Amino acid sequence: MAGAFGTLVGLGGAFIVIPVLRLAFGVPPALTAGISLVMVLANGVSGSIGYLRQRRADWRLALLIASTGVPTSIAGAILVQRVSHTGFDLLYGAMLIFLFVNVMRRRMESKLAVQPVQNVTGMTERRLVDAEGTEFRYFYSARLTLVAGLFMGFVSSFFGIGGGIVFMMLAIAKFRMPAHLITATSTVAMLLTAPVGVLTHALARDIDWSFAVPLACGGLVGGQLGPLIGKRLSTPQLLGALGYAMLIAALALAARHLFPA
Repeated sequence: MAGAFGTLVGLGGAFIVIPVLRLAFGVPPALTAGISLVMVLANGVSGSIGYLRQRRADWRLALLIASTGVPTSIAGAILVQRVSHTGFDLLYGAMLIFLFVNVMRRRMESKLAVQPVQNVTGMTERRLVDAEGTEFRYFYSARLTLVAGLFMGFVSSFFGIGGGIVFMMLAIAKFRMPAHLITATSTVAMLLTAPVGVLTHALARDIDWSFAVPLACGGLVGGQLGPLIGKRLSTPQLLGALGYAMLIAALALAARHLFPA
């Protein structure tokens, strides 16, 4: 389920798995991040295959992200070993709430009107034609993408979520990319950055393979479903699914500390 939903919205599905590991099994933060990142990697491999067939992933942006995201993913995997259980949950929950507000605001904008794509000062125009012949036009900034890569790599390994959230917020707020291209490009970018984080966590013995292997297998299967479902959903529907999933995950973590067993 996390694999299918993860590739549907371009976040690897880890933001669903992390609350489950923390709430249902009480897995420590560092192990949670390592286990989750293994599933993100498997999910990224599977999802990228589907999106590359559709030709909806912007490889140029994905490579820019990976160029700065790989080094910081090592730092994230090291620093998460020093955070407390409560600190990890609060940081993760706060991030999800912040992102929920921004995603839902963008969803309302996309429902109110379709804004024509206009030239943006300091940005480069991009045109992408998918396998069905549909042309997408948007703009990007190499500088902003490289900066996003720094944060994406760190968040990827620190929380174990792959970091797709960082690129998604940049692409929504600044580039005005279509939601379908964002999810595809985000999935490919995670595929490029996650392996280093997984290796760093593995060397630190932060991966419990009894959790990681079943999740990875599910992610490989579910990752093929996301691109197929995504073709049938509109931008507001995709953003709505992403936003409410984040809100539910954040509330679940908050409830754990507000109403301890």
